[in-house]
Formats: sequence, structure tokens, C-alpha cells
Amino acid sequence: MASGRVAGITVCVTVAALGLTAAGFSAAQARVLATRRPTRAELSAAAAAGVAQRWERAAAAAIFPATVRYTSGLQTTEKATRLAIGRGRVCAVALDATLRPAARADHCAAGVRATYTDALRGTVYTAGVLAFPDAADAAAFYGAVTVSAYPATGLNALPVAGTAAALFGDKARQAAAAQVAGPYVVLAVAGYADGRPALNSAERRDAVFHPGDSLVDDIAGRIARPVTAGCGTSEWACSQGDLPVPPPTFSEIRSYEMAMLGQIGVPDAWTASQGSGVTVAVLDTGVDPDAPDLTGGVTTGPDYTRGADPAGYQPPHEHGTYIASIIAGHGSGADDESGVVGVAPRARVLSVRVILDDGEPGMAKYNSRARYAKAIGRGIYYAVAHGAKVINMSLGSEQPTGYLRTAIGHALRSGVVVVASAGNSGTSGGYAPYVYPASFSGVIAVAAATDSGTRAAFSEQNAGVVLAAPGVGVLGDGPGGEYLDAEGTSPSAAIVSGVAALIKSRYPKLSPALVEQALITSTTHRPHAGYSVNTGFGEVDAAAALAAASRLAGAPAARGLSPAARFASAPGPIQVTHRDMALVAGYAGAAGGGLLCTLAALALLVFIARQQPRRRAAVGVGGITGTGIPDTATPDAEGARPPDLYGWLLIAERYRMPRKTSRPRRALTTRGRGSPPRSG
Repeated sequence: MASGRVAGITVCVTVAALGLTAAGFSAAQARVLATRRPTRAELSAAAAAGVAQRWERAAAAAIFPATVRYTSGLQTTEKATRLAIGRGRVCAVALDATLRPAARADHCAAGVRATYTDALRGTVYTAGVLAFPDAADAAAFYGAVTVSAYPATGLNALPVAGTAAALFGDKARQAAAAQVAGPYVVLAVAGYADGRPALNSAERRDAVFHPGDSLVDDIAGRIARPVTAGCGTSEWACSQGDLPVPPPTFSEIRSYEMAMLGQIGVPDAWTASQGSGVTVAVLDTGVDPDAPDLTGGVTTGPDYTRGADPAGYQPPHEHGTYIASIIAGHGSGADDESGVVGVAPRARVLSVRVILDDGEPGMAKYNSRARYAKAIGRGIYYAVAHGAKVINMSLGSEQPTGYLRTAIGHALRSGVVVVASAGNSGTSGGYAPYVYPASFSGVIAVAAATDSGTRAAFSEQNAGVVLAAPGVGVLGDGPGGEYLDAEGTSPSAAIVSGVAALIKSRYPKLSPALVEQALITSTTHRPHAGYSVNTGFGEVDAAAALAAASRLAGAPAARGLSPAARFASAPGPIQVTHRDMALVAGYAGAAGGGLLCTLAALALLVFIARQQPRRRAAVGVGGITGTGIPDTATPDAEGARPPDLYGWLLIAERYRMPRKTSRPRRALTTRGRGSPPRSG
């Protein structure tokens, strides 16, 4: 009996212990599962869903803005104004018969429209957004779209009573535009406000309806803009509401981050340079100087957005703090071995606030007041004046300004490297609008790359892109001790700014142009053709860039030809007057011949003159006849003629010579012009 009782107690205790253990283990597992952090795959899928559902989650005005800027054919900057947003969302209603079959085949989920007019109110535009389950369906539908038909087809016009678009109907569709943007296709049709029909293709004037292209570009950028999935807001359903997405412990953050830095050669570059002595100006939303990984390394400059937010409002400085930590975070904790370490951990940060964080109450005021139009340019001038060697601008706009261009030129002439993000409005269509300041020549425009070095889907692709850097899942500091795991071309630009700081620290005299050469000649994942609009010259490699900079710094500058030298030995004098010497010789010969003739004639004349008196005297000997003088004179003993007769004749001859009269011409004219006195 006793042994059985003991056995029973033992079994019960054992079962109870096992049950308690199982309960504890199960509870712990349940807690782990219920409170676990989202995986990267889950975050990526949620972000994709956020984009795909934007048409139904976002306010209509977020898809169809009130105004859209465009450049006219005369290069004037103007605004297209929204007249109304349509209420319907049925694809078959938004499209005409040419696209309805394709919409059904590719599972079009929604078709929403809005109508705009240009600055002159003479042309009107209906823009439409078609939503599809995924990018593949959208791309398949886009293949069926044509924009060359006349009259235009595809999207149905949306007339708006009581506005400039009241007469705009399907028969008045003069031009069309289209663009695929992730899981969306954006369409537009345009026509005259007076509703004139499109009848003759010879009357087609696509240039008049150019604002339609700008309208499509703007809407495509808005509807397909990537999002970052996170926790703590009503938009995202997460198991732990207040915890940040990145790993919660410093040690995990460092190991996670170092894996990314290792892919681009940063740890190897630290053996040569860590950025000491270089100030990087972060022109952004402001930097929290008390962020754990930035303490003691931040100088706060002016706030060029002052007055945009209401009085007393404290900006979060979220974006700027995140960017600054990627560039120059020095870590935190014991020996700075935890937290975020930037690409150039010994560089300093000069924070200049030139833009607002998303969600700040002053955003509308900032975007509409002229006083803030020069904020970024003023930030550049301030950074140059206060010793910055690198300027990072993880920001951009499709509208360049002359003031901003001039400020960038001042920075580059001052030897400051300027880096900017290429923009986050990339599409699968192969083109995205240019963004400034990134697209100014001389600025190093940075695209976002995936872990494999290819272009991230959101990264803009155009000829302004210089190179790429990691832009997906990049860790950085947030305000108030947070850590952010984000994506975009903003962190990509910050990484390249950090590499530029490493180069300027090691080779301070290297010009911005040579720093860019070092960066682009040392990239990895280089495109097959050497360059592409997706990732530029390839993905940055910090260690290789420093090696390239070393070669550039050690290479003597090409001397070229001395400014005082000539390209060839100087020839003789330049002939001004070009003479025909053969003709000259001919004339000279003729002149000589003429002179000889003249001399001969004169000689003959002298000869004749000397012979003339003798002949006349001989005639008088023996009597002169035919002169009216009687032949009654008798020669003297010697047979000479009487001297009086000879003398008269001589006098008569002399009378004819002009030198024997004081006014010969008058004397002659008394006898008739040109008639000499006759001997009588």
C-alpha cells in the first residue's frame, strides 16, 4: 500500500511539473510570437501594399494636386489648375472601347479621374489613374496603350459644368499621354476648352498640349511614391506599437549596420581615413545634437525655415538627424561600440535647417511663401562661409532656380564637394523627371541601390544620376534616442557624402571634380555599357575610391602648351596687297617701249627742227616765187639774199611762239581760238 501511494504521488508531482513547464514554455512562445518584430520580408510586403492601396487610402487631393507646374513651349513656368475630381472609380466608365478589353484582362481594380486647365484657360486636360493588383498587371495593360492616335483615344474626357472644361468631350480629344508607375497606369487626354472636335490630323498641335505630359509625370510620382512601413500609427497593424522597427539593442544595430558598410568597403577605408578635420554640412530638416551617436559632433547653424511653423512648435528634426548619423555617427555606449557608426565617424556635422519634416504644420506655408524659395541656396552660402568641405542635400524639387544654381557654383568654385539625392519618384517606365539640385552639373547625384547593386524600384532614373549607394534598409539615428530603418535616395546620398569626407580628409587639396572622378572610376556593379540612367557609373566603393583619389592626388597636372607659345613656328609677314607681277612686268615693258618711242620722236623732232631753216633759205636763193614779193631784187656780189627779208620771216616765226608775248592766249584769241598768226 505504501509503495503504491508513493508511486502515485511521484506520478502526480511529475505530471504537475511537466504541465507547469509546458505552460511556461507555451506562454513564453505565445508572447514571443505575439510581440515579435516584423521581418524585413513583412515590412517590404506591407510597404508594397501601402503603395498599391494608396488610391483608396489617400485623400483624392494627394493623388490629383490642386496645381501642377509645367514649362510652356516658350520656356515660361506656369501652373495647370485642377477644376474638379470625378466621383466614379469604375474602370469601364473611365476608359473608352479601345482600352476596356485590356483593362478587364489585366484586372483593373479602379479608374479615377480629374480635369485640369492650363494657365491661359484655353486648353483642358483629363487625367486618370488606373489601379492594378500589381506592377506586372499594370505593365501588361500599359503595353496596350497608344498615345499616337488622332483623335486621341483611351481615357474618356471628364467635362465639368460651369468651368472652362464644360464643353470638353470625347470628340474633342486632341492629344494623349501615358506612363506606368508601379501598380498604376496614369493617362491623360487633352483638348481645346471650346470643345472643337479633332477632325483633321493636319491640324494636330501636340506642342500646345505639352502640359499633359507634365501632368502625367507629377501624378505618377505621387501615386507610386514608396512608403516605409512602421509601427505606432493607425496605418500599420503591428504587434508592438511603440517599439522602433530596427533591432532594439545597440549590439544588434552595430552588427546589422556593419554588414551594409562592409558591402561598400567602408571598414577597409577606415585604415586610411575616418574623416577627421572635415566638416560636412547637412542641409536638411535640422539635426538633434543630443542623439546618442552624434553627441559632441554637431554644430547648429541658422534655421532658414523660421516662421513657417507656428510659434512655440518644436520641430522633430527626424530626417536631418537620420542623415547626419549615416554620414558622421560615432557610435555610443562603452567605447562607442554600440549604436550607429557613420561612414566618416570622425567628421563633424554642420546642421543648417532649410526644409521641413513631413507632417510639420508649417509645410503649406513653407511651400507657398516666396521668402522660403531661397532657403536652400542661403544654406549653401552659409556652409561655404563656415568651413564645410562637403555639402549633403538629401532633398530635391523638379523646379530649378537660378539662385540655387549660382549658390552651387559658388560652392564648387570654393572647393566644396556637393552631393544630392537623385529622388524617389522612379518608375518601371524607364524615365523619371529631373530633380534639383541633383541634376545640376557638378553635383554628385546619387541613386539608391539594392543589396545586389541594382536600382531600387523607387529610385529615379535619368541622365542626372552619377552613381549609386545602398538605399534599402539603411539604419540611422532618429530624434529622442530612436533608431530608424528606412529606404530612399536620401540615405544613399548621405553614404556618398561620408565617402567624400574620407577623401577630403586624406587629400584636402583634391578639387570637387577630382573627388567625383575618384568616386566614379572606382565603382562596383558597373553597368555593362559603363553608364546607365539607373545607377550611373555603378555603386560606390569607399576603399577603392580612396585608392583612386591617391592616384589622382599624386599625378601631376597636365602642363599643356605654354600660353606664350605658338602652335607652330611663325611664318613670314602676311601678304596684304596681292599684285599680278606678270601684268606689272607687261606694263613696265610697255612703259619702256613707250619711253623709247618718245625719245626717238624727240630726236627726230630736233633733227627736223635743225634742218628746216636750211631748206627755207635754199628756196629763197634765186628769187622767191609765190609769195607776193616781186622777183626784182638782185643778189649782191656774194649772191646773198637781202637781210631784211630773212629777218622778217624770222620775226614772223618768233611771233608765233607764246614766250614772246605777255598774254599769249588773249593775243591768240583775237585772231581766232587756236589759229596762230600766219606769215604774210
